[in-house]
Amino acid sequence: MRLAVNFILLLFFVQISVAQDLSYVRSLVDTLSAPGMFGRGYVNDGDKIAANFIKNEFKKMGVQDYGNGYFQYFTLPMNTFPQAPAIKIDHRPLTPGEDFVVLSSSPSVSGTFKLLYVLADSAGQLVFPDFISKVNYPEVVLVTDINQRQFEYNEKMPFAGLIFLVKDKVWWHVSNGHTVLNYFALQVKENLLLPDREMITARIKNSFIPDYPTQNVIGFIEGREQPDSFYVLTAHYDHLGSLGPDVYFPGANDNASGTAMILDLARHFSLPQNQPEYSIAFMAFGAEEAGLLGSGYYAEHPLFPLDQIKFLLNLDMVGSGSEGIKVVNGTVHKQSFNLLVELNEEKRYLKKVSPRTEAANSDHYPFHAKGVPSFFIYTLGEECKEYHNINDTPENLPFTAYEGFFNLIIDFINTL
Repeated sequence: MRLAVNFILLLFFVQISVAQDLSYVRSLVDTLSAPGMFGRGYVNDGDKIAANFIKNEFKKMGVQDYGNGYFQYFTLPMNTFPQAPAIKIDHRPLTPGEDFVVLSSSPSVSGTFKLLYVLADSAGQLVFPDFISKVNYPEVVLVTDINQRQFEYNEKMPFAGLIFLVKDKVWWHVSNGHTVLNYFALQVKENLLLPDREMITARIKNSFIPDYPTQNVIGFIEGREQPDSFYVLTAHYDHLGSLGPDVYFPGANDNASGTAMILDLARHFSLPQNQPEYSIAFMAFGAEEAGLLGSGYYAEHPLFPLDQIKFLLNLDMVGSGSEGIKVVNGTVHKQSFNLLVELNEEKRYLKKVSPRTEAANSDHYPFHAKGVPSFFIYTLGEECKEYHNINDTPENLPFTAYEGFFNLIIDFINTL
């Protein structure tokens, strides 16, 4: 009887231990996604607040720095909107973040403009109305349902502005915020801009910062046998920031989730009984959303030679997992990918480990381009759908397969 009770207690404490790990990760995501982080962007120093938080976590664990206080500084040009933008359609006000977003290349504007609809026909061709040759272009805002990603942006355009219609949720990005165009652009939900709407009133105030100072956050744990060879674990901590003081983009999955996982891994390997054979560097990059700028800067200004990197794992959007994981560069580094598959099949951590070809879609790429063996891994599953919108919150982050993924990474590092 006593043996059975002890076994039950052992199972209980094992479950508590697992819960505490996930509790720590969730607390990290809650903090990084909180309103006081301002979307970890470039309004109200959201990026700096987040970087200091990560630095302090490293310090608490005993993770070492490279004599630079954990920070590697760099600058970037960025257009920002510290004041709330105001949009009205035929005198009806729209809600920023929910009904519309302002594209990051937009200038300041204040005025009322006529709406001109140029919509695609059944063949997908834009149809220009007959009266287009008679309108005064500087007083017109063009409305189109063309895919925003397919639109060819020009520095100048003969219209006051441009509106992209979207069917579901508006989404934002800052990678085009390095310059300011001569016209403003919006994304607006299409049900708010039916063809009978005639006028738009726009009040937008931008602030362009040509040399915004930001930083990467970097630390390491020294290996017990091979201190001059490194595994590198990376994740970008930045996100999109905010539109004005009240509308912010939490970025829970993208990428508070990956940042939390590398901090959790740092906590694991910082314990004396888990000290790795090789050194492990932990790199939380800034300005990924602005175009992989933080990782690109590090690849050009490494704190130790890149050829000392044994393998790099980049974690970006790891909050789901019901369908397993996708491994970018899995088809490139086949032997290492096969090891991941074998470890997963042996322990049955995840439903599936799937390969993908090389892609310049996250912070692994500047290293891959310089010949550093690297994977970018993200989780798969329909349970985590929010992306680049105000709904990417901790409440929508299930961490479906976190424990298995976490243990797979540890096994990979200890086996490779």
